[in-house]
Amino acid sequence: MNKTYAILGAGMQGPAVAYDLARFANPAKILLADLHLNIAQSKAERVNHLVGKPIVEPMQINAMDDAQVKAFFKSADMVISAVPWQMNMRLSELALECQTNFLDMGNEPDWFWYEFRKRNQEAVDAGISIVPDCGLAPGMVNHLGLYCMEKMDRCDSITLRCGGLPQEPKPPLGYKLVFNMIGVISEYTGEAHVLREGKNAFVPTLDDVEILEDPVLGTLEAASTSGGTSTATYTLEGKVRTYDYKTLRYPGHWGAIRALRDLGFFEEQPVQIGETHVSPRDVCVAVIPPKIRFPEDKDLIVVHAHAEGIQNDRPYKISLHFIDYHNDETGFSAMERVTGFAASIIAQGIVNGQVPKGLIPYEQTMSGHDYLREFLRRGFRVRENVIHELVGH
Repeated sequence: MNKTYAILGAGMQGPAVAYDLARFANPAKILLADLHLNIAQSKAERVNHLVGKPIVEPMQINAMDDAQVKAFFKSADMVISAVPWQMNMRLSELALECQTNFLDMGNEPDWFWYEFRKRNQEAVDAGISIVPDCGLAPGMVNHLGLYCMEKMDRCDSITLRCGGLPQEPKPPLGYKLVFNMIGVISEYTGEAHVLREGKNAFVPTLDDVEILEDPVLGTLEAASTSGGTSTATYTLEGKVRTYDYKTLRYPGHWGAIRALRDLGFFEEQPVQIGETHVSPRDVCVAVIPPKIRFPEDKDLIVVHAHAEGIQNDRPYKISLHFIDYHNDETGFSAMERVTGFAASIIAQGIVNGQVPKGLIPYEQTMSGHDYLREFLRRGFRVRENVIHELVGH
């Protein structure tokens, strides 16, 4: 459509977004910006080589400098944020000020729902769309839930399970770091937002571990983590009785993580050590990542979505199973592929007018069926199993 797309952040997910846009969006150009110009340059060269044309242009932008960010936003028709989620509230406000279409892959859902949406009419009048949480979970996983819901006349429950895992788990956590450690700890603390009896509720993270048998990976453990439902529980309140999300890990991971949490290592309040005050969480962020990056190892993404309800006056159950692996041909990890491509789908929906104008919760951007159709165009495969239960006479 000959539009300019701009990506802020050239770390893990940003280049995957650029790659998908280059393949499917017919852009005039793609701007890939990072605080470090050499990183933006190397990632732009990589994507250009993969797609066989010089479509991605590197830029140096300090995402903490409002003047630089505003100029960057105004140079584009569509901006995708691939920076840590803590920055995205401010960036969303700057996008609205610049009247530029914007999405991110992680935000603060309560702030977006209760505070930022008060300015919805400004975005409508400007003819732009601003959408939070357009990555994997929240994002793609929740659209699979919508797909299941749309298959029924009445949906009673939606359960979503997702994990980014190493293909070959190693001790002590059986986990490979595939995004920001601060984000991981944030998901592991606090409360998870769910629907219970059709009403919004909160449950503690990590304390409700369940066993899930995956047909490919075998036994996995699922635990509630924060952020995975984003604003969906608000949108679906009164429409679905039960809605929840849990993160999948290999057996033993949650026990180790709960031990760290219960011993205080995730707390932000500084403690005094000699003459120095230091946050235990900051220590974790500095110490743990080098031990669990395993750059030589490859990752995978696994998703289970299950819903139950009524169709044609009969009980109806549907399950979706998705698994994706590190792609050797492009060099993109499974996390980069699924998260980056998922964000690109919504970005393209905004530019082509499929997504409504305004400050739009991600689950209101497009139907689950429309989203899944685009997702499958990327070569992904989703296994669907439907059970129609007969009603006895």
